[in-house]
Amino acid sequence: MKDPELEIIPGSDSDVARNLTRLTDINQNIVNVRKEFIGKPKVCHSIATQIIWLRRKPGEYYHREQFWTLLNKYRSTLLEHLDIRWLISICDTIVDIGDHVQSATAMNIVQCINRCNLDATLLLNCRDGALDSAQLSRDRKIPTWGGMITADVPTGDMIYNMQKRLDTVVERDPLLWDIWCEIKDRSRDENNVVMNFVCAQSRYAHQRKFFL
Repeated sequence: MKDPELEIIPGSDSDVARNLTRLTDINQNIVNVRKEFIGKPKVCHSIATQIIWLRRKPGEYYHREQFWTLLNKYRSTLLEHLDIRWLISICDTIVDIGDHVQSATAMNIVQCINRCNLDATLLLNCRDGALDSAQLSRDRKIPTWGGMITADVPTGDMIYNMQKRLDTVVERDPLLWDIWCEIKDRSRDENNVVMNFVCAQSRYAHQRKFFL
């Protein structure tokens, strides 16, 4: 019997969507994001469904169980068909719901790849060798690589969420937490930290610092 999770989501190339804006209603968002996986096995949308649920309700046991089941059973298929953006979303979810070792390990992957994407964002928002705050403050999305886009500085939450996750991971170790807090306290207002300048362009007050 054919596995329904391996059936291809029908549609033409012109129907495929990219980097859709997140909708407030979870179920509407899940239906909408299906368009990103046209031409791919259904399991790609299934794992995205669990990620969307867990991003908003990380304590939901059913969706935690489904996430791990899909990831373990269809690992090779997901690795073959998901772009880097969704692979990082899997890592984000593991930071949120994994055990301490899994969470810390996944956080290293998230920090590394997001840092690369932030570097791409900075390069694309430079003028005459310097960061252009006017460009950074525009609400625009430019493809970088692997299905990812430049960080949405004015209205997005990628940088903020990454730093919140990092705090959650580090806080589990009292010694490292004390060290991390000291580093953050010394760095929040440091003018030479480029990410402080970038985050200052956010339209949301609570996201205007890189070191939370």
